[in-house]
Amino acid sequence: MNLTITSTALKILLKSLLLFALAAFVLQSCSDDDDDVVVGAPVISNFEVGSADEHGDEDHADDDHADEDDHAHEGEVHKGEGMHVGADILAQVRVSSITLEIDGHDIVAAAGEVEWEFEQVYTDPKYLVLNPEFHEDIQIPANIPSGEYHVKLTVTDEAGNSTVAEADVDIVDEEETV
Repeated sequence: MNLTITSTALKILLKSLLLFALAAFVLQSCSDDDDDVVVGAPVISNFEVGSADEHGDEDHADDDHADEDDHAHEGEVHKGEGMHVGADILAQVRVSSITLEIDGHDIVAAAGEVEWEFEQVYTDPKYLVLNPEFHEDIQIPANIPSGEYHVKLTVTDEAGNSTVAEADVDIVDEEETV
């Protein structure tokens, strides 16, 4: 039995195979699996608020002279001095902004004092990366009322996810320190 294929039949067969292969490739490439990727919100850890003097640039975790008294006034800041705000941020996509807010909702200013609120959006290149370390020292005015202020750190990523970390800090005159 001799099988002969004419050139016309061969062309039709090759075109059919090529069309079938192209259709299979196109259908495979249009999978919905790529659209189902869920990106989690950034995670804020090691959120610190306190006196800038207590939180210098050096790492105190390795300090052989670490003492419990070193943290006696953590969460307390003196008027007219710097306040350290720090946090480690873990993000699955690049961070798009970090917002720091400080306010004293129920604090009433006395004579010679002014009400104070702070809000700043950080878009510095050092923060617009994956997993940045946030570190800022905020100058506290000397003429604000003493009291408990609320600190709020909001991290937003490029996917639109955001996470908030909150803490309270006592802002006092230096002579008010116990």
